[in-house]
Amino acid sequence: MRFLQLLPVLPALAAAQEQVPIGDRVQGWFNKAKSYLPTATPVIPTVEKVVEQKLQEKVVTNFNLSNWQTLLEPSSDPQNWLLYITGGNKTCFGRCGQADKSFNESVLLFSADPTAPNLGRLDCESNQVLCSIWSAGAPSVWHFQVPQAQLGEERPPTTLHTVNLNTTTVTAETIYKVHSEKTYENKPAYEGAFHPTDGWLAQNGLLIPAGYIIYGFSAIPSWLFMIGISFFSRTMIYIFGSTFVWIHILPCETSSAIQPFLSQLNNTRDHPPKSLKMADLDRLPPSTTAYVVATAIIAGVTGYFLGQGSSLGLFSTKEKEGWPNSYNVKVHRDSSDEEGDDEDDDEEEEEDSEEEGDGGELASFENNNEEVKLVLVVRTDLGMTKGKIAAQCSHATLACYKYLTAYTPNSPILRRWERQGQAKIALQIKSEEELQLLQAQAISLGLCARVIQDAGRTQIASGSRTVLGVLGPKSVVDGVTGHLKLL
Repeated sequence: MRFLQLLPVLPALAAAQEQVPIGDRVQGWFNKAKSYLPTATPVIPTVEKVVEQKLQEKVVTNFNLSNWQTLLEPSSDPQNWLLYITGGNKTCFGRCGQADKSFNESVLLFSADPTAPNLGRLDCESNQVLCSIWSAGAPSVWHFQVPQAQLGEERPPTTLHTVNLNTTTVTAETIYKVHSEKTYENKPAYEGAFHPTDGWLAQNGLLIPAGYIIYGFSAIPSWLFMIGISFFSRTMIYIFGSTFVWIHILPCETSSAIQPFLSQLNNTRDHPPKSLKMADLDRLPPSTTAYVVATAIIAGVTGYFLGQGSSLGLFSTKEKEGWPNSYNVKVHRDSSDEEGDDEDDDEEEEEDSEEEGDGGELASFENNNEEVKLVLVVRTDLGMTKGKIAAQCSHATLACYKYLTAYTPNSPILRRWERQGQAKIALQIKSEEELQLLQAQAISLGLCARVIQDAGRTQIASGSRTVLGVLGPKSVVDGVTGHLKLL
């Protein structure tokens, strides 16, 4: 009976076991509701782009045997030069790598400094004669203070400080501090005989000959010095040894073994011949092998020095060489620049450039201290070959230089261009009308602008305008030719 009473309750108990607790169900509802809510996206603040102004890298002028005197010549304004001296395996023993890297990095520091001096670089590996003339060691920094030129007076002294660099610990900041903190003043100014401009060797015109002599001795290999010392010492031993035998040994010798020899030399013992050597007493004449070896040594040494002299141009029979790098170019017989008689040269010179002008259009640009460059604008519609283009560009370069030299010889633009390495760039243009328009724009801005007309001997018609040369401050020139493409 009791079992029958419990039967209706059993389904309710089974349903109760399947039900989830009320707390868990409520928590599930909340979680489901949260999933439908929109998630807030975190706002990331925008990072403004920092645009760095690109610095114009300072020009580094390479010093060599042909331009160092011009670069250190006093001009209308005083100038400072910071010259970095480096070398290679021979002149720096392969230890200038860290110093070279540091100097290249320091150029950016100097570029950001408006008071930075002019930068120069001297590679003793390729300019051994110049380094011998200056007695310069690598790696080091030379700081020149070139004074202002005084008209009608002697050349003022140039102050020189030398700073040696550590090959392992040198950094870009170390080189920059030579200027920024004037660390060169910690070293006394050099006033010795090998001063490039003020030493007594330079004052008497002996600096360059002395440099060649020093370079000649430095070119002698060490083994040759050893052979020379050996020959010299043997000769001295023979001379002084024979004298010692005659004066000290022979008078005191009483042995009967040399009595016949002493009797023969009895008359000459008191006055020994000066030419008598030890070899006359106990040495045989040199053998044929010795003669062959000696001849080979002498021939090798002679050939070595002849080769060194030839590399320096001491035995050159040519009348003149190209300037400034001594590059000699053989002109083809069909070239328009082939030299003819004097009349042809005069006619060609007249046809190679536009009318001269009087230089009145040239501006002085006194307050402009920018880099000076020469832009050569070449017409590409004429179909000129590479050699023809090179010749016409040479005419344009020379025309601009001669025009400025003739009418403004003391122009700061011209002097700065010479001092900074004569920067040049070649651009292209497609018509004569555009070429003449650019020339008119350049002249209106006070720039030196010269157009070249070909003589018409090869490739193109006579009177064709081929190249425009524009020389002046970089920003002004770029305002005229900045839209053109490179050649």
